Amino acid sequence: MGYNQAAYMEACADSVLAQQYDGPLEIIFCDDCSTDNTFAVMEQKAAAYRGPHRVITHRCPVNGKVAVNMNVAVSLSHGDWLMRVDGDDILHPDRTRLTALAIMLHPEATAISGKLIPFEHTPPLASNPPDDSLNYLVVDKTQLSPNRKPSGFEWWGCMMTLSRRIFTEFGDLPACCNVLDDTMFASRALMLGQFVIIRNGILLYYRRHANNISSEAPPKTRQSVLQILRQEKASRHYYHRGIPSHAPILHELEQYTATHPECQGLLDFFRARFTALRKLALYWEMSWTERLKLANIPGSFLRKLPHAFSTLCPFTYAISRWLKQK
Repeated sequence: MGYNQAAYMEACADSVLAQQYDGPLEIIFCDDCSTDNTFAVMEQKAAAYRGPHRVITHRCPVNGKVAVNMNVAVSLSHGDWLMRVDGDDILHPDRTRLTALAIMLHPEATAISGKLIPFEHTPPLASNPPDDSLNYLVVDKTQLSPNRKPSGFEWWGCMMTLSRRIFTEFGDLPACCNVLDDTMFASRALMLGQFVIIRNGILLYYRRHANNISSEAPPKTRQSVLQILRQEKASRHYYHRGIPSHAPILHELEQYTATHPECQGLLDFFRARFTALRKLALYWEMSWTERLKLANIPGSFLRKLPHAFSTLCPFTYAISRWLKQK
């Protein structure tokens, strides 16, 4: 899936078309009515391809954003498993093969994920261990509750390969789920079966750039006060954008749990998660005393004082973060 990613699409398309996999694949390039050359690059790559796989290109007539573009791409597909690829990322050559292996080893799986390596300009070359040394984390609905989440269990949309049941049993993604679409995928997958993560299998090179939410500085990288402010603003904006997605995800979970009571812990987990995300989104709209209470800092007034300074406003927060770097 792509939108205004012409600068990245060639590398992405090359990595998709070069997957080291012996079975048949259906490769769909779906452009969300880009205003740049994204679709032209897709068409050029598809036209030049001479391999064994079926390749389809499609350009949406209007920009429907992530959820609608995903629904369109799924409607064009025929397979039982759907691997989402974002136009600014690069697939590891092993991704399809290792994903298929995980599916065969775990017949109850409804979603497969693995490791990613972030990069900014050129992805580092990385090798995967032998197949018999791969390690799997298998998560099901019974393992989650408001206070419990298996260590290492994360869901990144760019990393997911999904059973088609995610769509046949629940329908299209709601159009409002342009943020947290991956969370809806995870909740659906867990309702229907197992979420399997290849712990030591590198599946994706994830590109960090100015237009994605995960482009913050790597750990231990010093940032200026202005950089911290910009990152904090982008994060709050992202959390705000995600709020409309909370209700439809919870609605699906509530309806399913009504007839599948074993999903109650899963429903409670996502209720608690969305409550926390909403607090993050509305953090600076709370009163200062509410922010201090939310921090729940124990100890004396002097111990609370540095945190009180960081919760005063975004600027003092940024200064506090900058001083901690020093």
